[in-house]
Amino acid sequence: MVAFDRMSEKPQLTTLERIGHGILRRLSPHHRARTDLFISPYADWVEWLSGLGDHGHVLYGLTRALRPRTIVEIGSARGKSTCIFALACADNGVGRVHAIDPHQQNDWTDVNTGGHTLNFLRERLSTYDLEQHCTVIPMTSQDAAAVWSGGPIDFLFIDGNHEYLGVRSDFELFKPFLNPGALVAFHDSSWEHEGPWERFSKEKWFREDMGVPRYLEELQAQGYESVTLPATPGLTLMYPSAEKFRFRAS
Repeated sequence: MVAFDRMSEKPQLTTLERIGHGILRRLSPHHRARTDLFISPYADWVEWLSGLGDHGHVLYGLTRALRPRTIVEIGSARGKSTCIFALACADNGVGRVHAIDPHQQNDWTDVNTGGHTLNFLRERLSTYDLEQHCTVIPMTSQDAAAVWSGGPIDFLFIDGNHEYLGVRSDFELFKPFLNPGALVAFHDSSWEHEGPWERFSKEKWFREDMGVPRYLEELQAQGYESVTLPATPGLTLMYPSAEKFRFRAS
């Protein structure tokens, strides 16, 4: 049974649970990953500096359910989502995430990181014994797509350049490699759902051209089917074809 702190609304572990987690964290790198990614207070000890939020649970669950062999992630930063995908692949006993990110310091993903994203990512994967489930690709999405040799993609997660042209390019570059039944997920899709995007204008990472919502509206108008989890910053799941999904064989 888990108690809740009414002030923080975070589950408070019992003494027995803390002892159990402590033992398992020492014995199992994968359990250490699980606690560092999903369970307080352990998740608060790791400087992920990530905007992924609770959507990480969704990405893990989808990977476990879909059992994809090939996952492509565009935009890794310090690797929270990368480790989530890799852990889910390890738990499935199948699959690999290809983590694409140039790891060049910028004002969007590297706030307060000092630009040290690649080394942090590799260290996390090594600590959690997840390297065999991840291929780190320190390249731009354009360069990575030009030399892509990883075969058909089952799950594409787009969380890279959030400008309109950037997110459009990421989808169009990798769409030709998608399996017919693949799933595409766009992060940061509903920033404007709860109010004007400009309300974040004083934040260090703010950019005037937040293009993810705009591009997804265009895809929606073209007939692409999607569902959005609107809790800020938003996660949109999309079927990568403008053709309607067939529930029954014709």
